[in-house]
Amino acid sequence: MSFEYFSRTKIIYGENSHQQLGQYILEKQANPHVTIVTDKGIVSVGISEYIEKVLKTAHIDYSLYDGVRPDPSAAQIDEVAQLIRQNNSNVVIGLGGGSAMDVAKMAALVASDTYNAMHYALMVNPFSTSDKLTIAIPTTAGTGAEVTSTVVFSTPEGRKVWGWDEQMAPNIAILDPLFTVNLPLSITVPTTLDAFIHAMEAVSGRRTNPFIEAVGLKAIQLINENFEQLLENPKDIETRGKIALGATLAGLAIEQGGTGLGHCIGHALGTLAKVPHGQAVAISLYHCIEWLVTTTPQSYVAIQKALNVNTIEEIAKRYQQMVEKGHLSLTINSLTEQDIEQFVSIMQAEENQPMLQNSCALPSKDDLQHFAKRIILGSMPKLGVDI
Repeated sequence: MSFEYFSRTKIIYGENSHQQLGQYILEKQANPHVTIVTDKGIVSVGISEYIEKVLKTAHIDYSLYDGVRPDPSAAQIDEVAQLIRQNNSNVVIGLGGGSAMDVAKMAALVASDTYNAMHYALMVNPFSTSDKLTIAIPTTAGTGAEVTSTVVFSTPEGRKVWGWDEQMAPNIAILDPLFTVNLPLSITVPTTLDAFIHAMEAVSGRRTNPFIEAVGLKAIQLINENFEQLLENPKDIETRGKIALGATLAGLAIEQGGTGLGHCIGHALGTLAKVPHGQAVAISLYHCIEWLVTTTPQSYVAIQKALNVNTIEEIAKRYQQMVEKGHLSLTINSLTEQDIEQFVSIMQAEENQPMLQNSCALPSKDDLQHFAKRIILGSMPKLGVDI
């Protein structure tokens, strides 16, 4: 076995840890100007005010962009990159969920040159060297974008594609569980499941190694042990903190280990039906996890131990149980049986091949059609396994 493991991001964790933001910026940039990248929801609930207050106290100039939308587009990345150029910002903060952090990460690199975001889609062209300090402050616990060097965005045609560069991983990630306690369960559940899937796919995937297993299995354990408590008492700061740590550990796992079949199908579902990422991935794995664990059970031995279940098959049952306890909707009303072929075609598209090829089990086209039918027609897998 041979491998490399590297993380560029400094992680700062703890209640009120955001108050250290000014100190860290001034340590890295002598004359900082900050662009905060967020969305209107974060502004409306007052979270952005916490960051603005810290910057004002440290006498740091800043501008606020609050136009991030879910599943961002190349055009939106270009809009933020132009703002960074106009402001001569040398610090970019992504404040919010995965969309805000992804826009901030990629816009910071795009702003370092004259090209637009599509110039870098699927890494057809490399990024220029950036002098921007990038900081990620997640307000959800799910995507792991605060520690990853990859972003996902949509082309003008609506395809979900990705960009990658080692510089894209934020310099600093601030994990303050205070920023997640008011997140509604309708967002908490799919983002938490997304993190859980990240960890499972990285650990079971073809690029796994002992370091990926170390962070991934701990993520699985933290999310599994605290999921029900999260549903019962979503304002509990300790539980929120454990879920946040699990999500970031899962992000570290996929940074090196990649994702798998659930994300391949989920990205295709997001492209075709415009389903939000966390929900799309959670639905997709719900319908293929039984096949995965029974086709390559050897890939799930360590996950079985982390979940503390008696058999490999019970891994699938536990995951489906989490989806159902979280009341995540499995219904896709916008698709019909006529969309199955296109759905499968998108699963096999160039932008989804890295996820498909990293899956512990490689599905045939017939397998993909079977999963597509389950998702679109709503047939439920039956395991007959009780926990």
